[in-house]
Amino acid sequence: MRITGGTFKGRKLNTVRNKAVRPTKAMVREALFSILGPGFCHNKRILDLFSGSGIMALESLSRGARQVICVDSDVDSCSLIKTNFSLLGADSSAQLLHMGVSQALSYLASSGKIFDLIFLDPPYTDPEIGIKTMDDAFTARLFAPDATAVLEHRAKIDLPPSKGMTMWKQKKYGLTMLTFFRKEL
Repeated sequence: MRITGGTFKGRKLNTVRNKAVRPTKAMVREALFSILGPGFCHNKRILDLFSGSGIMALESLSRGARQVICVDSDVDSCSLIKTNFSLLGADSSAQLLHMGVSQALSYLASSGKIFDLIFLDPPYTDPEIGIKTMDDAFTARLFAPDATAVLEHRAKIDLPPSKGMTMWKQKKYGLTMLTFFRKEL
């Protein structure tokens, strides 16, 4: 697994050994950041929920994010994320929350955190969890005024509507779908 763009482009990271965790493929990551646009991550605060390997947060850091926070409840995933933070020397601008997503949202809300971009990569066959989590993050006021959310999920699954975010784009890459949302004003 390698970083696909930015200052860490080409840097090799440790990979996931858990078959239940499927890091976002390089082609999909490149497409995602291309859709967001050059410089999108610059000086932004990024939240990576259901982090798995932490690759989306690390790609964001490589592209100039000010701060990234990864959330995952799996011990092995958290160990891998910490290792990859260290490999890139990203410990000062990256934080890992080893807890469930609901607990993390409560913690972040009580800390007054807000984010410009939230990645959601819930269990692949259950994107409804991602929509619910995005709505919970919206209710907790974790989105900055012009925030974006990106949900990665299996293609050919109908998503329920979000209560606070508007879908503005979907792109399919093989069996993977990226769905982009904006905060409603």
